[in-house]
Amino acid sequence: MMTNTDYAKRITFYPDLQVMEVDFSDLTFDLSKPVNAFYDEVERQLTATGKKWFFLVNYRNCRIMSEAWITFAHRGKKVNIAYSLGSARFAARDDTGEAILESSQKENFDPNLFTSRLSALEHLSEMRGKIPAADYEEIITKVPETPGRSIDDRVVFHDELDIMEVDFSDYTFATSADVNEFYDAIADKIAGTGRNWYFMVNYDGTKILPSAWTQWAVCSKKLNSAHSLGTVRFNQHGEAETELLKRARFDQSDPNLAVSRKEALARISQMRTND
Repeated sequence: MMTNTDYAKRITFYPDLQVMEVDFSDLTFDLSKPVNAFYDEVERQLTATGKKWFFLVNYRNCRIMSEAWITFAHRGKKVNIAYSLGSARFAARDDTGEAILESSQKENFDPNLFTSRLSALEHLSEMRGKIPAADYEEIITKVPETPGRSIDDRVVFHDELDIMEVDFSDYTFATSADVNEFYDAIADKIAGTGRNWYFMVNYDGTKILPSAWTQWAVCSKKLNSAHSLGTVRFNQHGEAETELLKRARFDQSDPNLAVSRKEALARISQMRTND
């Protein structure tokens, strides 16, 4: 099994060329989890540089199974939008290349597929020559890490009430990696209990930046579908409340927003009685 260290070794920056190379060669992505783990490391390193880069992607003998493709395409798109000045992909297998072409037609982007690394690099060099220096030196705004308690301390189980309480208060989710880290920790803790729970979620002072909202929606929906007996959210304010309401309308679901923790507890008590 690949580790974060293994993924980190497959990401290389060439400052003189303004190129970041990602090496997917000889890897098989059969599930979403390794896809997210790899892209989390890519995002972490990109964010640390504070700049945007041209992406050079090695697909030699890389296989992306159908179970992982949606996640792979989604994470790739998000990273490109946030950090890429242009991308060139090379040495893709026939099936992988076909999937990339199909995705490019649906998403309306240029797949830039090349047979060799040299031809891909030459294409990036041409692209760089057409972009003003001020654009490719653009600095990405860094978001400071959220201070305070660890993620483990923010997830509490109230056995006698069948409630899992999650504390997102004063937490900033800036990237998809931040979202995955928190939700993976929640999923692992739930798995350790061997049961499902009513979810009670504190949004006081929570910030979810635009770059993290899509992954947030995916992870939240997945976790709720798999393990929630019912969910109540409380202390949400401002942009977080607006976005939760908007996404609830889109999904045709009940956001179940409470004003306070006391009200949230009362709602879950009513749920338990009705069940």
